Amino acid sequence: MVDDLETLGESFTTYFKRSRLLKVGLAFNVIYYISVIIGLVFFLIQGTLFDTVYTVDFRVFFEAGQVFRNSPGDIYLVNPNGLPFRYFPSFAAFMSVFSDFPILILYLIDISLMMVFNFGIVYFVYLICLQMGVTPVTKNFEKTLVFVLIAPQHIINIIFGQITQLAILLALIVLFLLQSSKHDSFNWFIAIGLLIGIASTLKPFFLILIPFLIPITVMKRSYIVVPLRQLAGVVSGILLTMLPNIVYFILYPTALNDIIQVNLFENLTGQHSTSITNLILALIPSSDIFPLRLAIILILGGFISFRSYIQFIKTPESQKNYLRHFTDMMFVVLLVYPDSWFLFLAVWYVFLAPSMLHLYSKESLPEKESRRLDILWPGANNLLAFFSFGIVIHYFVLGFDPINPIWLAILYIMYTQISDSVFSITEE
Repeated sequence: MVDDLETLGESFTTYFKRSRLLKVGLAFNVIYYISVIIGLVFFLIQGTLFDTVYTVDFRVFFEAGQVFRNSPGDIYLVNPNGLPFRYFPSFAAFMSVFSDFPILILYLIDISLMMVFNFGIVYFVYLICLQMGVTPVTKNFEKTLVFVLIAPQHIINIIFGQITQLAILLALIVLFLLQSSKHDSFNWFIAIGLLIGIASTLKPFFLILIPFLIPITVMKRSYIVVPLRQLAGVVSGILLTMLPNIVYFILYPTALNDIIQVNLFENLTGQHSTSITNLILALIPSSDIFPLRLAIILILGGFISFRSYIQFIKTPESQKNYLRHFTDMMFVVLLVYPDSWFLFLAVWYVFLAPSMLHLYSKESLPEKESRRLDILWPGANNLLAFFSFGIVIHYFVLGFDPINPIWLAILYIMYTQISDSVFSITEE
C-alpha cells in the first residue's frame, strides 16, 4: 500500500489534467449545477418552488432544526411533505443553529457544498485505488471514476437538498485512514471513530461499518488478537460523537423508540425500494408484515454481515481488505434495509467501483473470474444508469419494483464469487 499523501495528491492532479473524461464529467456537474440554480430562480419567480421537488429533503432537516430549538422531544414528529426526520438528534441540534436563517440561503449553501464534496468523493476513490495497488492503467480505471463523478443519483440528491455526498466522503476518508498502515497513533484511531460517528449522524446506516473498524483477528487454535490501542481509539471517537445523542435519549426516552420505528418499521408510503425485503413482502400476502419484515432483515442481513465478518476476522491484520467489507455492507443496506431506494445506489457504487478496479488489478485473476468481472462491471454501471426501469414498474404497473432488487442480488452473488476466488488464491 502507498501511504504518501502528498505524492498521491500530486498524482491525482496530474492525472486529472490529462484525463479528458474527468474534465467532461466535471463540466457536466458544473453545467448541471447552473441549471439547478436557473430552475430554482424560475420556480421562485413563479411562486411554485415548494410545489416542486426542490428542497424536498432539505425542508425536513430545516424543520427538524426549528423543532429541536423550540420542542426538542418532538423532532421525530417532523413530517413535511410526507417525509419524516430519520436521523440522530445531534443532526437536528446542528440544524437548530441555523433555524433563523432563510431556508433558501441555507439550501444554496448546501447544494454548493455537495457539488464540491462530489468531486472530493472522486478524489478519495482515486487515492483508495492507489492504496490498493490499482494504477491508472488498470482496465476501466478512467471510465469508473467518471461514473462515480456523474452518478445520476448524486445529481438528483442535489435538487432534493440532501447531504449524502458529505456522509459518503466521510466514510471514504475512514476507509483511507484504515488502509494507511504507516499511521497507528491513538489520535489516528480517534479520528476514525469521530468520522464514522459523524457519517452515521448524517446517515444512520453507516453504523453497520463499525464492526470492521477494529482489525480483530482469530488465529489458529481460536486464539483472538485484539489491537487494544485501535479499539480504545475508535470506541472513544464514536462515543464522543454519540454522547450528545445518548444524553438526548436519556432526557427523552420515548424518542429512542421513535427513531427505531421510523428507520426499521415504518415504511414511507408508496416509496420505491431496492430491497429484497420489500420485494418478498410484496409477493407474500400477510396481514401482519412487521414480524415477517423483521425476520427477513435478521436472516438475510445477518447472513451477509456474518459471512463478511467471519472472513474479516479470519484474515491476518496485515492482509485485511477493508474496501471489500465496506462494499459488502453497502450491499446489505441496498438489499435488506426496507427503505433503501434508488438514490442509495450512489452510496453503494462509490465502494463497489474501487473494489471492482482492485479485482481488475490482480495479476492472479483467473480467466474465468476475469470474464465474470467483465459482466459485473457493466452490470453495476448499467444499474446505476438505468435504475428508472424498475421505478416505472413500481409507480405505474405493479406498485413495487422487481427489477432493481433482483439485479442487485445477482450482482452481489457475482461480486462475492469473484472476490472469494481471487482472495482465496492470494491467501494461498
